[in-house]
Amino acid sequence: MGIVYRSVIAMGILVFAAAAPAAETAKAPGAEVRYGGLGPEQAAALAQTISAAREVYAKELGFDMPETIVLNVECGPNVRTRLFNDGKDRLVLSIASPDSLARPSKSGTFHLYGLCHELGHLAMYRTLKDRDWLTGAGAEGWAHYVGSVVVDRVYAQKGEKLWADPYDYRADGTARLKKQLAAASPDEVVKAAGKWEELADIVGLQEMPKVFAKWQGVGIDPALASKRLVDVAEEFAPDAGKKAALAKWWTSAAPLLVRDRPASEFKRVELPVAKLENKPLELNFDDGTADGKRSIAGGGHARLFEAPGGGEWYLRSVQVHGARYGPVAAPADQFDVALCDADMKPIAVWKQPYRSFARGVAGWVKIQTPPTRVPAKFNVCLAFRPTARNGVLVSYDASTQGASRVATPGNAGAALGQGDWMIRVELDRAKGADALRGEE
Repeated sequence: MGIVYRSVIAMGILVFAAAAPAAETAKAPGAEVRYGGLGPEQAAALAQTISAAREVYAKELGFDMPETIVLNVECGPNVRTRLFNDGKDRLVLSIASPDSLARPSKSGTFHLYGLCHELGHLAMYRTLKDRDWLTGAGAEGWAHYVGSVVVDRVYAQKGEKLWADPYDYRADGTARLKKQLAAASPDEVVKAAGKWEELADIVGLQEMPKVFAKWQGVGIDPALASKRLVDVAEEFAPDAGKKAALAKWWTSAAPLLVRDRPASEFKRVELPVAKLENKPLELNFDDGTADGKRSIAGGGHARLFEAPGGGEWYLRSVQVHGARYGPVAAPADQFDVALCDADMKPIAVWKQPYRSFARGVAGWVKIQTPPTRVPAKFNVCLAFRPTARNGVLVSYDASTQGASRVATPGNAGAALGQGDWMIRVELDRAKGADALRGEE
């Protein structure tokens, strides 16, 4: 079947912005291709394809799409074929040779479909920003389904001459997806694509932007995602028959689309600041000097702490050593600060603005939290969801090791090998044993 594009999320430093500087530019309405090593006809075909697909997503399907989508192309020997998106308005394509852009029967790579696929991710991600509940197969399955639909619609508008090596690319669209779904053992991404197709058939594909917006607006707790997601989606199933179909759909879709992230058994308890001793204790184990820094795509920065003895302790603040990269003006994006138990199961999650971090020069950033009770051992995790152009580089210290992980709430991830994240916390205790009952 050849190579079918699926987005790549690397655990570690965000590297997909590192394409070689482009020498030439090709433009089309809503699209710009910066390239080197290609022929102008190939670059123009890439730009025209992005332009046509963007128009389908925006005008026919109603998604919030960027005014201009920029594709950076890296072409050169020993370059592995890859295609990435930054979740907002940028794509990066790397290929070893211009010959890679030939029709799939020659090259083995579905580039035209790949572009439609990546724009499907943008269509979802620009609206559904908080999607920790979504599985990797769920995200890729959505892009596979909607990208296949868009391939068909682009062909209807532009025909086979759109591509520099003309061919009937309808075979790369829903016709191929249908064959994949009919196979004896379709993989998880294909199965998930089939579930998204079923949902679109129930509520209408043109309603999916509203579904994503509603999911984002209500705030889906990953620990309760299965019930909340289907409850919200029912608003787009106006009659009893569709509601019944939706409930039946969810039974088979939830295991594929929803990441199992049970909440901690440690009960979340918050206390008013006035009820605390106001004698904060800082847990500080780094030497104050950064030995490196990392931005994590597809993961977060988690550090384990142990509360002192002597009663219950409450988290008052988190300090992080790091700096923002990207444009001078901070984006409107938010990141998560999560309090988790020793097994990385979430107790509480708070949203914080990207503007909390200065751009360029790393320094300590103090983030106040509602006073929240901590277990004897607990993790603090920061999830920035960085892109190629926006993110936070968190410093690590090599003088200690073993307390830090590349992880997210509900996912223990992997140990950080270079040392420990430069993350500190402040704890405080309640004024007295009866503080929770409101007594002074």
